[in-house]
Amino acid sequence: MPSPIFLFFFAFLTISLASGLVYGFPALRRLLILEETSLSEKDLGIIFTIGSWCVQGGRFFSGIARDRYFGTRKTTAFCLFATAMGCTGLAFCNESSLGLLSFSFFLVGIGSGSQLCLQPVAGLFRKSIQGAILASFSGAFQVSGLVFLVLTKITERRSWGLGIFAIVLMGFVIVSLQILPVENFDSYHEEEKVPQEETPRLRNSNNVSNSDGKDEEQHIQHEEEKEEDRSEESLQNSFHEEEEGIKEESEEDLEKKGVMHLIKSKEYILLLIWFSSLLVPLQYYVATIGFQLERKGDTDGKYTALFSILYASAAILAPFFGKIADAFGLGIGQSLATILTSCSMFILSSSNIALNSHIIGLTLYGIGRMITFGLFFTNIGKRFGFEFYGTLAGLGLLISSIFGNLQYPLIALAVDGHEKIVNIACGAFLLLQGLPYCYWLNRIERKEK
Repeated sequence: MPSPIFLFFFAFLTISLASGLVYGFPALRRLLILEETSLSEKDLGIIFTIGSWCVQGGRFFSGIARDRYFGTRKTTAFCLFATAMGCTGLAFCNESSLGLLSFSFFLVGIGSGSQLCLQPVAGLFRKSIQGAILASFSGAFQVSGLVFLVLTKITERRSWGLGIFAIVLMGFVIVSLQILPVENFDSYHEEEKVPQEETPRLRNSNNVSNSDGKDEEQHIQHEEEKEEDRSEESLQNSFHEEEEGIKEESEEDLEKKGVMHLIKSKEYILLLIWFSSLLVPLQYYVATIGFQLERKGDTDGKYTALFSILYASAAILAPFFGKIADAFGLGIGQSLATILTSCSMFILSSSNIALNSHIIGLTLYGIGRMITFGLFFTNIGKRFGFEFYGTLAGLGLLISSIFGNLQYPLIALAVDGHEKIVNIACGAFLLLQGLPYCYWLNRIERKEK
């Protein structure tokens, strides 16, 4: 059985390579432009919207598959396999084929489900550090946004870079099928407990029989055991059907009632509203940052590449901000995420500052996005537990993906030259919508303490 530390590092590496590739879109967009694609900015916006929708909405189905049908091992392997196939499509399809590029990017987005399947590794560690672990996984998610940039720096031939990377992902598929648990990570502990509980019982019964040297007492004990067996068999025959009905209710109906109770709770609904509201500006930012920077003077793509680097570098701070949530509460951490992402929007709206000053905004965006996603997952794990983690997190991502479709009208407005108004509106909306919820959550946490 792999140790929790080994599983953590495997999960971190897998998420770093496969889960957030879609958010490396600025580097991929730049490569397609260098290949003289005939696609317009709105066409490229469609490709990103499809991929980002799959990242969000697809994880709902990954969560359901993990929790109820296929378990951690098969679901993770499938997500990685889909990502490998998507990268293969991106490697060999024509640079102007909107349909093939969109479908390949959709498959790449399925890889995000591997993060949802592997995040419950945090449940193997003590609760005081679960926030830091979950936040580090969100940091790893952002590291994967650097993959496309790295591949384009190694070689500008898509067929070579993405083709070889697809083979690497297939290697991770094979490894995941070997080391991950069939069901959930807590099944490791259950498997260990079985022999430990049964062995003493067997030893005790052997000691009783060996230490008792009287035939008469053995005979009496044997008769009593037979009588108990007859009584038990009689009861089982009489109430077999009723007992089966009770089992079905406890294993299925009660589980549904449990998860539905959490889904309908005020706290879960408010969390989804906060997360979904932040998602739209966050997605819009990634989709438009390339041409917005080009309009500000980034003709050689230097700052677009820097965006991917800063976006991935935010992962270094992930455990730190996770510990902030552990120490000061989720309300404080989520308010910080709201403020940082809002500030990045305001800075991007400014057209009177030097181009290198936008590095501050790019940095704030990377950190703010990392905290937003990290604390969304941390909130679910710490506030609602890990029993229905895949379902709750997946449903939240699906609902947020529906709201996320609003990003495309914003992208279209920005392409038509209205990016400054959109940026300011997004920044103001984040503050007005997000901070009241964070204040309410902080009050709830303080009362619980």
